[in-house]
Amino acid sequence: MDSELIAVCAVQVIVLAVVVAAIIVYLLRHLMFRSRYDDASSRTVLVTGCDSSLGFDLARHLDRLGFRVLAACTNPAGEGAVRLQAEASARLTILPLDPTSQPSLNQALKTIREQLPTSEKGLWAVVNAATHCVCGEIQWQTWQHCQKQFEVNFLAVVQTIRTFLPMLKAARGRIINVGSLAGQRSYPEPGLSMYSSTKHAIEGLSEALRFELARHGVDVSLIQPDVTLFEKYLLERHHRNMNEMWDQMSPELRLENQEIFIAYHDRVAKEEIDLDELESSSGHSCAGPAQPADILSPYLRRCFDDALLSKSPSDVYVAVPTFWTRCRNGFLTCLPYGLRQYIVQRKYKHNIANLLKV
Repeated sequence: MDSELIAVCAVQVIVLAVVVAAIIVYLLRHLMFRSRYDDASSRTVLVTGCDSSLGFDLARHLDRLGFRVLAACTNPAGEGAVRLQAEASARLTILPLDPTSQPSLNQALKTIREQLPTSEKGLWAVVNAATHCVCGEIQWQTWQHCQKQFEVNFLAVVQTIRTFLPMLKAARGRIINVGSLAGQRSYPEPGLSMYSSTKHAIEGLSEALRFELARHGVDVSLIQPDVTLFEKYLLERHHRNMNEMWDQMSPELRLENQEIFIAYHDRVAKEEIDLDELESSSGHSCAGPAQPADILSPYLRRCFDDALLSKSPSDVYVAVPTFWTRCRNGFLTCLPYGLRQYIVQRKYKHNIANLLKV
């Protein structure tokens, strides 16, 4: 009996010690994360996808923080690039770069090496912000839709990292990949299956790459925005995508999906109108990149700021608007797979039922 009591006490002591140790480690990490670099002006950051959307707003924000920003634009003479150059300071440089093209990446690497200040050993950070999303079930999407999402969201990220890795190693810099909560296994988004798969791939890439590059002093962070990113950045393409889907559908597939397809399209279009009205009332338009305070949300800005300036950046930043959203996501992660699948399936059926009422 005494031996059993001793064993129970020993287990309790071990559990208590583990809990205390975990709390101490958490507090120490928290203090480390709060320690930041004060001077951003001596650091050069490359941001992809700056023609519009997230890359545009992020490049402008980092310029205002004092970074030397290389804003990679596929079309350097386009409206987005011209506007970005006009609104930014002299520290920001428009860099012609298509991250899906290796020759374009090679030319950009050559340009950066020629123009980088002699005081800097290499690039402080590469932010892979270029993102492409097509909303709709996978059987609706064309092969071109699927291919472009995989090419932009994953292959281009791999190509960009491989190209600029020598410069990141030289500066002991950092890689920041933009993922999505839709890419988490615990947070599936039916209707975004192709997009989710590309972001799940980015999550796996970031996890493994973090260990590979640790010996070189290169940090890898993954930023996971919530699904409101779709509404703010990707709705402008939705009408064109849905028309392309419908045009390429077989007669059988049209007949099978007509009701839900039209309802889905109408719901997304309504969300786009609501967003336009909201931004019009605040004096901004959704036709082009809006002001950072509206598009690059405060909680998303904080994640990027910390990933770029913290002396010990976090591995993963979950960019959600509230503490309760974070708790909900954490709760779903802890659930058994079968129960989590049941909850997601019920949610999807409920969403379909609501769509058909539109």
